[in-house]
Amino acid sequence: MSIHYAGDIDSKGNAHPFRVAVRDGVSPDVTRHLENSPGIEVVDDPAIAQAALIRSATKFMSPDAIQEWAQLMFLVRVGVGTDNIKMDLASEAGIATMNTPGASTEAVAIRAVTFMLAWAARLKQGTDSLAKGTWPKGDQTVEPRELDERTLGIVGYGRIGRATAKKAAPFFGKTIFTDTQSIEGMTSMQELLASADVISVHASGDTEVLTPTLLQQVRSGSLIVNTSRGGVINPAALLDCMDRGVSVALDVFPTEGPAMFQNDTIQKITQHPLFFGTPHTAASGSGTQKKLGLEGAGYATAFAHHGSVNTGNIPGHTLPRMIPTERKGTGVRGVVTHPSVKGTIGRIGNIAQGLGLNIAQFCNEQGPKFGETRLAITAFDLEDAGVEEGLNVMRAIGKEISVLRSRLLLYENGTE
Repeated sequence: MSIHYAGDIDSKGNAHPFRVAVRDGVSPDVTRHLENSPGIEVVDDPAIAQAALIRSATKFMSPDAIQEWAQLMFLVRVGVGTDNIKMDLASEAGIATMNTPGASTEAVAIRAVTFMLAWAARLKQGTDSLAKGTWPKGDQTVEPRELDERTLGIVGYGRIGRATAKKAAPFFGKTIFTDTQSIEGMTSMQELLASADVISVHASGDTEVLTPTLLQQVRSGSLIVNTSRGGVINPAALLDCMDRGVSVALDVFPTEGPAMFQNDTIQKITQHPLFFGTPHTAASGSGTQKKLGLEGAGYATAFAHHGSVNTGNIPGHTLPRMIPTERKGTGVRGVVTHPSVKGTIGRIGNIAQGLGLNIAQFCNEQGPKFGETRLAITAFDLEDAGVEEGLNVMRAIGKEISVLRSRLLLYENGTE
């Protein structure tokens, strides 16, 4: 016999599957995967969803948006960034956040290297000439650039930056990198911009990393590649670089969609003869999207079955990694998100003891501070306790501490 998760207990003592909403065109394979996962139900109604997998369209940027998801405890942004989630609001509401950066790493790195090789081969110039009915072979304007005599500079040496360097380095004579964190072997931003022939940007967030002052150091004849976030490069200064001979390859833009071309600077960049790019499609392939979604589904399943959060230990989220051990016998497990207040674990233990129950396992973590809130999560197994005892403990906890979100998980015997 094995112990398995059998559902969440509601306030009336009834068990129901863990409810997950799948939004924004997340791969249909993900929905099918979750529908076939024991103990999980895919739902459409945000009011009853306990977890959600979203892409960009669903926004968690206002209190009203958070309030619509009254039972949400676990939120997965299927993709690299979390620009559509306001972390301080999620933290205040007791929502554990996640994203899925792993699956898109290869695709984004490949796109960055593709831009570099296209620039080296002068594919844009060759294509434009042929489209005009000219044969420019022998013309310097279509003569390939020799990368083995040039320097590649990586701005942002995280997961994607390292993957890009690994794929691109064999083509270049030298590779250098810089980062906001201190990493052995890194160079300064100023030195990188002044010496690199190809600058590939892999910065996180939307903070402007390449400012007008820094971009003045980029040499004419070089290439800037950005496959990270559009807001990390000042657009007006980028256009100035292009006007003095710097090529630019972009997959991301400060604002995206048809309306972006109403911006005069963006329009001039995309129409510039030294521009080539793609409409934020580096990680849009169906295979990549499936992998991203399944990565998110894995995080949601771990939370559903065990109460585990942030199993990838990805920084920048409302909670760090917490992985309770598997329950060893039948019974119930409580999972509570609450403000990080000293003594909370002891108070939960005292509540259980006061009701004549023992706690077999405690697991607790606190997250970083967002705004005025530092979120914490506590998971605990009640020993020799059934549904009614578990509900009594959860009700008492709700009266004694500031509970933001909570679950009572039921475990039963199953067959191997």
